[in-house]
Amino acid sequence: MATTYNDIIKKRPGRAAYSIEEEKEGQWESFIPNEQFNTVLKTVLRSVRGNDIDAHKSFWINGTYGTGKTHAVAVITHLLCDPVEKIQSWVDYEYKEDKFKVIREAIFSLRQNKRLLPVKIEGLCDMSHVSDLPLVLQTAVVKALNEQDLDFAVDTDFDELISHIKNNEVIWDNLIDRNTALKSVASTREKLISKLMGKDMGTYQKAKEAQRAANLAIVFNTDNVGQWLIEVQEMLRANTDYKGLLILWDEFTDVMDDSIGVPVLKALQTIAHKFANEENDSFFFLISHPSAFNKLGNEETKQTDGRYHRMKYNMEPVSAFKIMSRKLEIVDVARHQSMCDYFYGANSQLLDLYTATSNNPQETRKDLQNLFPIHPSTANLATHYATVVGSSSRSVFEFIGQNEAMENFLSSEDTFANRETVTADYLWDFVLKVFQDDVQNYGAVTERFNNYRSHIESKGAAALAVFKGVLLLNAFNNISGENNNDLVTPSEDNIINLFLGTQYESEVEDVLNMFNEDGIIQRAPGGLYSVQFTALPSHEIEELKQSLKNDSSKFLYISKVLQFADTAATFFETKCVQKTNRAYTFKFYSEASNDSLLKDSIKRAKREANPSDLFLALMYSKNHAEVAHLRQVADEASRTVLKGEKDFADIIFIVFDSPFGDKEYERFIEYMANYTAARSHGFLDQVNVHCDHAIEMIKEWMLATQRGNATIYINGEQMPISVKHLSSQLNNIIAPIVFPNGPDAIELLRSKAPNTFWKPQVSKEIIRTFVFATAKSDALNVAGQMKPVQYLIQDAVDDNLEWRQDIPANHPFKVVFDFIQNKIKYADKSLLFNFADKFDDLRRPPYGLAANYASEAMVAFALRPWVNKIFDTLGKPLDQMRIVEAVGELFNVWDKGKSSNKLSFKFQTPEEGKLCKALVSTLKLNKLSGYNDISSLKDARFAITSGLLEEKGFPLWSLKYMDDAFCNAHPAITINDDIRRLFDDIVAICAEKDIKNPALIKDTLDLIDSFRADIPDILSKPGNFENGFFNFLRSQESIKLQESELDNAYDYIKKHLESTVGYWTESEVAIALKDWRIAENEAIEEERRRQEEEERRRQEEEERKKQGEELKRLEEEARQAKDKAKQELKGDLIALSKKKVSARELIDNASPEMLHDILDEVINLDYEFIVDKILEHQN
Repeated sequence: MATTYNDIIKKRPGRAAYSIEEEKEGQWESFIPNEQFNTVLKTVLRSVRGNDIDAHKSFWINGTYGTGKTHAVAVITHLLCDPVEKIQSWVDYEYKEDKFKVIREAIFSLRQNKRLLPVKIEGLCDMSHVSDLPLVLQTAVVKALNEQDLDFAVDTDFDELISHIKNNEVIWDNLIDRNTALKSVASTREKLISKLMGKDMGTYQKAKEAQRAANLAIVFNTDNVGQWLIEVQEMLRANTDYKGLLILWDEFTDVMDDSIGVPVLKALQTIAHKFANEENDSFFFLISHPSAFNKLGNEETKQTDGRYHRMKYNMEPVSAFKIMSRKLEIVDVARHQSMCDYFYGANSQLLDLYTATSNNPQETRKDLQNLFPIHPSTANLATHYATVVGSSSRSVFEFIGQNEAMENFLSSEDTFANRETVTADYLWDFVLKVFQDDVQNYGAVTERFNNYRSHIESKGAAALAVFKGVLLLNAFNNISGENNNDLVTPSEDNIINLFLGTQYESEVEDVLNMFNEDGIIQRAPGGLYSVQFTALPSHEIEELKQSLKNDSSKFLYISKVLQFADTAATFFETKCVQKTNRAYTFKFYSEASNDSLLKDSIKRAKREANPSDLFLALMYSKNHAEVAHLRQVADEASRTVLKGEKDFADIIFIVFDSPFGDKEYERFIEYMANYTAARSHGFLDQVNVHCDHAIEMIKEWMLATQRGNATIYINGEQMPISVKHLSSQLNNIIAPIVFPNGPDAIELLRSKAPNTFWKPQVSKEIIRTFVFATAKSDALNVAGQMKPVQYLIQDAVDDNLEWRQDIPANHPFKVVFDFIQNKIKYADKSLLFNFADKFDDLRRPPYGLAANYASEAMVAFALRPWVNKIFDTLGKPLDQMRIVEAVGELFNVWDKGKSSNKLSFKFQTPEEGKLCKALVSTLKLNKLSGYNDISSLKDARFAITSGLLEEKGFPLWSLKYMDDAFCNAHPAITINDDIRRLFDDIVAICAEKDIKNPALIKDTLDLIDSFRADIPDILSKPGNFENGFFNFLRSQESIKLQESELDNAYDYIKKHLESTVGYWTESEVAIALKDWRIAENEAIEEERRRQEEEERRRQEEEERKKQGEELKRLEEEARQAKDKAKQELKGDLIALSKKKVSARELIDNASPEMLHDILDEVINLDYEFIVDKILEHQN
């Protein structure tokens, strides 16, 4: 009968790692292909096939220790290098399914044309310098050739041997003398070289034998070893069915970890570059741990990617379970099955959990069962350790096969009797040394373990096991990155699953609570028991914590916690008040340095809020003491309204019963201190982690408040509520208290209208409907979501839109109507009436109108009586469509809080209307082109100034100055002082920007009535305006205007008066006329000055001309006198001719000195013309 687990299972012997060099016959065939392997295989086949030159390059596979990468490469090696008949059965078995048809055919298709010779290298191979690399490669290739009974030399072999002989003459002379076999084919060094140059293979072999016998090594250099490898490839092609070399280098991590790693890699890349040429079929296949890339810079990494297919090889949990299960052999199948059934019968969810990602769940379930008594969560963590952590000395297989703790467990009668399983704490103990050696990645968990180990041990075995399990999850979670499948997250569920079905199961939750309460590993938001991995200075964290807790601008008060990010605000809006009908404004509050400051901040925020919003003062607390205090503050502030004070009127204080908690506050400060420090040091990952934790804490608190209760205080009343019903409380109770005259105070409408009906929007459609409606049926003829508007007017108006006799008292629809009527009725009609200003009270309590269907319908209906009775600033009456536009603009202004120049209007008095009509009919303004629609006094004014008078070209007052002769001439007209006063009145009315003079309007109307028959005659008499205007010009006595100057003066006035002719005043014209006269006088004076200047210039020119003529005469006289003097000096011409002959004979025979003296005497005669003649020879 079994008494220990060893009686029903035993460990299979064997190495923990697969060795290519020590591979046993058929060992490779135990490999089980998976999707990851197939991906690698496809890459290799595509590269070796050589059809795609970009893919034709060597390979570098990397994976942590125990992932099966070496075994996988061994399989690929056999597929590429063994005879086809030796791989046929394995390929047909593993790839027999139709889904693998492409892979199966690709393997056999490639092998029809290509076979590679495997060359095996492992580890550093005693290299101490990059110059040792050629010997390593040469030795491995020669060994591979020898294993295949291949013995040949290539050109580089002969060349290197010849070079060695030439460079070591004494050595080779000695070798020839001592080696009889060599001496028999080449008695001297010279003959040996000669035969080798002739590529004599027999001589080469004799020389190599002599070299080996003398332990003499001939090593290639790194420059020509690549060429030698290519020549070996070509020799293989020529003499065998091999097409190239497959150089496998296992444990390449040892090379890269050494100081020669990068130089060796660069030398290999040079060779790999040769291999990548299209004509070659040789490849490197490097096998390493991911850490092999740690020393590579960006440039080396780029070069590596250009020479190799870099492929990552992970341990897939599914296949890992199968591989792990093969380390255990079940001796007593029945007993093992019985124990498995008992364990998994009670904990079947574990099998579901760890087979969820399997392509074959049934097979994976069987693998996990075969691992019993290893707990499935422990098996999962073990495979995760191999995949993500890895170690050159501690693999997942050693955990099972070479682990003393595992041996003790399997041999223990107690563990068997208690049906214990191998839990996660066993794995922690196994990997602890690895964690301790890697402070950077695991320092946080090992430090936590060392600090609390003794304390935890005193709490019992369960506490210690759970402690180790939580730390193990944290370690893996911290570095898992893309490999994190959520099964290594230190969540409460994952921790419980670690010990499900074990002797510790019932104690796990209590242990976790103890961890949280004692601060050993506190529960983070989301149920995480997270150990913070940080490189941040602890003293800096402590200083930041103190600063954050004690600074009022940071997190001294709990309201600042709620203001971190927008988490609390978003939660409140989306989870607490998302169904509130009326718009709202809210602010977070908590205890402050004193109650007065708290109250002042609330009052200030209320003043700044939109007056039609519900203003919510949300009061949150750190602990229950603060809850009680805030209730007192809210109650006191609210009750001041009962005393007639308005500061806190209509403020909705909401005090929440659920405090944050002192411990939670401390943890929040911890997160924020780490967040702040990480941000200052640029640790972005940690910034995000700590920020997320802080946000999650706020979310959890807000969720707790939503599920809890609160108390509302408003206008001296208080009411306890459940927070999850806050929206309905605000809609049905609070809003009607604050805005009893608002549309949402109508219970029927509030109960029938959906939340979408109250959505903030400016709807021209609803406004248009209520402005144009002539019957109740018209008002109700609206689209679907506006339909509830029927409940707004149902109890207020009858079918003809008249007020119902039984309308409820203070019905909001009637109250708003009356407000608007009174505002307009009692307004000062002489001033502009601005809708936004005059109706602003409608935004505030007790009305609270806002941009929604109901409010817009109320205002639109109230303005119906004022269609065409309100005028814009240009005097145009507002018809129905313009009333619609005005109401829409009003609500846009209210909604967006902006001003508008489109909401100022005016009212026209009956007298103004009467005067407008009188002016139109009397002055025939409607006959003017473009002025057939004159509907206001402003229109009439514009028609007079810009139409009638612009057409006439003269101001209206010109008619006052018509002379008697003109008036009496046919057709005769009447002009008197009253008519002149009428013209003055009309001019004054046209000049007024705003009519504010009722007496002026009355006088004008009376005069028009008196002279209604005379005015048309005056206006129709030809030349009337011109006669009057020119008479006015003549009347300016100081100007002394001549008849001939009238047109010129008129043109000047038109050009220099800026305003339209209809707005010219008499004083402006008089001044312009004076300016004209000044300008005229200046022009006359300017002309006189111009003529004087012209005469002066003419006289100067005439004087210059006379002086010139006199000078010419004098010059001519001087020339003539000079010629006469010359003639007189010549004397008797006959005597002169003789003297000239004698003089020439003299100078012909004279010396230079004599000639000089003669010339000097001639010059001294003082005759200018003689000197001139001499000077002519100067040049």
